[in-house]
Amino acid sequence: MKLSVRHRTHYGYSATASQSLNQICLLPRDTTSQRCLQASVVVTPVPNAIDRRIDQYGNSVATFNLNAAHTECDIIVTSLVQTFSRPSIETESLSVEANYKALSRLHDRDSLMARDCLLSSPSIPMDNSVDRIIEELPIGKMTVLEYGSKLMSHIFTTFSYESGFSTLVTPLTEIIAARKGVCQDFAHLAIAVLRRQKVPARYVSGYLETLPPPGETKLQGADASHAWYSVFSANDGWYDFDPTNNKRPDQQYITTAWGRDYSDVVPIKGVVYGGGAHRLTVEVDVNRTEAPPLLVEQV
Repeated sequence: MKLSVRHRTHYGYSATASQSLNQICLLPRDTTSQRCLQASVVVTPVPNAIDRRIDQYGNSVATFNLNAAHTECDIIVTSLVQTFSRPSIETESLSVEANYKALSRLHDRDSLMARDCLLSSPSIPMDNSVDRIIEELPIGKMTVLEYGSKLMSHIFTTFSYESGFSTLVTPLTEIIAARKGVCQDFAHLAIAVLRRQKVPARYVSGYLETLPPPGETKLQGADASHAWYSVFSANDGWYDFDPTNNKRPDQQYITTAWGRDYSDVVPIKGVVYGGGAHRLTVEVDVNRTEAPPLLVEQV
């Protein structure tokens, strides 16, 4: 399947900004389940350069500076991604203790990240805030992948999705007390539960192709970024789970980046000097296509 993505972010300032420094983490990465055929970044006003680098987790990051006075900034990231079927959970994964011990003997890139994803991270403290969820769903004798799947279903059935309920700094204690949140909250919650029990888990950001109801036209710009989590099996690597939709990601999903939590993969972040108050507009379109790649410059 080929999926095209157009992600537009627009900042409007009430006063003149003298300079801004920006970092973009929206360029799809190559994985075993997808290949990025093309990706481009177009910024208005046009910066002198858009630099690209690979971060410590293998994510593609673009950076640019606007050094001239400006009252708005428009960032359009477009990409074309070929997605493939993901492996089903057919292999026998290990128990928590066996998985933990096996991980200590591994030294490849995935295993090193898994070790990092056993620790506290900026948005996911290692404390007792999630013990209530662990009491509701004890891991018992389940394997790490069995528990990853059960936890996905548990969050889906016991929490409600409510857009606008939380912010980027809403703590997990409030999410658990209210029993609602958004995809970012559910991913953070699952990761906290898993790490608390010595299961390596990471945060994944990306997109999900959404389809309109039968007979209705899809609204342009109405899609959104998405987030889910991955569990590490020392036998055969990372497996993804989406608690917002209670399903394992498939060919309708695009991965842009992964990290310890949201703070590692913020879509766009930066610093603006001046500008006063600002207005933010985000438009996302994810569409299935069989058209040949457009001849656009890779950034």
